[in-house]
Amino acid sequence: MHGNSMFPLKVYMVDYVSGNAIINCHWHPEMEFIYMEEGAAVFQIGEQSLTLNAGEALFIPSGQLHSAYPIDNTPFQLHAIVFHADLITSNSYDTIQNQFIDFISSPNSFTPGIIQGEVQWMEKMLTSLKIIIQLFHRKEPVYELSIKAHLLLLIADMIKNNQRDYKGKNQQDSVKINRIKQVIQYIEQHYHEKLTIQELASIVQMSEGHFSRFFKAFVRMTPVEYMNTLRINKAAKLLRETDRRIIDVSMEVGFDNPSYFIKTFKQQKSCTPSEFRKL
Repeated sequence: MHGNSMFPLKVYMVDYVSGNAIINCHWHPEMEFIYMEEGAAVFQIGEQSLTLNAGEALFIPSGQLHSAYPIDNTPFQLHAIVFHADLITSNSYDTIQNQFIDFISSPNSFTPGIIQGEVQWMEKMLTSLKIIIQLFHRKEPVYELSIKAHLLLLIADMIKNNQRDYKGKNQQDSVKINRIKQVIQYIEQHYHEKLTIQELASIVQMSEGHFSRFFKAFVRMTPVEYMNTLRINKAAKLLRETDRRIIDVSMEVGFDNPSYFIKTFKQQKSCTPSEFRKL
């Protein structure tokens, strides 16, 4: 849960790379604004790839598959404002709920796009995002009410200035996204087992070659790279939180070859598992 049931919103600051990604490929029922404070990064949202530079932002609808990746070794700092629709939902089913909140809560509500300061209404949105970030971290009296007010203003500006999307946008074909989600969920549930490309491809009824190209188009990693990233992150958690032997950790996260585990870990974390545990 992001925030809590009484105020389902949280602001995260990210300035480091986890494995090969800044944000690994995932989705959640919450909506999300990303504001890039410094540097730049590439965001994959569904099938679309966007470069977000300092002073820019983007909106990620509920349930939309997304991830973020570094650009070479460019330093960066971004803020993710993650909030559930419950925060802005009307108490009764009124015009606001019917015409606007239900729409914005849809995974295909908007075509992904960069929010830039060169356009007046977008500049207003960027100002509101920066205010929300400050309000959340300062937590001064009635900050929750102020954040909710700015969120509603952000949504009003988005809908008002994207009438084409709002009034009659053709719903994107979600079949591809759902297929990727199926595979990612399967990997998440079975990462500790021996998984093959053939097994993963069979989930979405594709040939191995077609599946590998299809997967990389969305996730920006091969299936093997994605599995290894997930396994190494699981291993890092075990190394931080337990005193299990490194060979046992290796086996538990799905590596049956300790040497390959150490080599892959060092590639992703820039240190060996034993060095990581000491750090």
